Amino acid sequence: MKTITYKHSVNLGDLYSLLPSLKQIHALYGLKADLYQRLNMKGDYYQGATHPTTSNGAQVTMNQKMFDMAKPLIKFQPYVHDFKVWEGEEVQINFDKMRSEFINMPMGSINRWAFYVFPDMACDLTKKWIEVPNAIDERTQDKIIINFTERYRNNLITYHFLKEYESEIVFTGTKHEHELFCEEWKLDIPYLEVENFLELAIAINSCAFFLGNQSSAFQIAEGLKKPRIVELCSFAPNVVPFGEHGYDFYHQGGVEFYVKKLSKL
Repeated sequence: MKTITYKHSVNLGDLYSLLPSLKQIHALYGLKADLYQRLNMKGDYYQGATHPTTSNGAQVTMNQKMFDMAKPLIKFQPYVHDFKVWEGEEVQINFDKMRSEFINMPMGSINRWAFYVFPDMACDLTKKWIEVPNAIDERTQDKIIINFTERYRNNLITYHFLKEYESEIVFTGTKHEHELFCEEWKLDIPYLEVENFLELAIAINSCAFFLGNQSSAFQIAEGLKKPRIVELCSFAPNVVPFGEHGYDFYHQGGVEFYVKKLSKL
């Protein structure tokens, strides 16, 4: 089997955003990815940002737990050969180059950033690029999955209107994020607990549609091309839906319109 080696150092959402690029290289050259992930690199975001991925009490881009949870989903992709922890190996493509060359970060589509440094990765982002087993998660079947982190938020939006859909919603994310969201908007919605992110992807693939902010969970919904809605962050609006039933919003009217629209599908 012919493979090509990659190194990635930053967050889970960034990693998922690169999957269409790995798929394109496989399509062009028949090379499956041997993907190396650097762990425990210091996570520098923006002032006041809170991230749950930590190591020894410090925020990091990815720790062992997140790597282990991501591995089943990454390895399930037909264009990936293996997913390993980076321990200094030489690689053919280093995605850290995206941080040293101008790509207008943090603006533009995160899924397109690799195209500016590695132009043969450019591909049609309207097409599905995440595969999952043919299975149904009954906990989320025909439900609305929502996911809101504490980062990259649009503070103009309120979610009291979800009370109308309360019985149809399941929350994914950390337990703390679930508690914060329910408390702030006075909602009583169940929490979806998963053992790994392949299980989460199956749950998202089983749902009616996905609503969330700019997160790794949204990247899964985007890769699956499930009907999806994303809350845009004004200072880093880099998560752009491509394809049918993919919507983004800055204003209250937008999110309420799209939720109502997708609820009728």
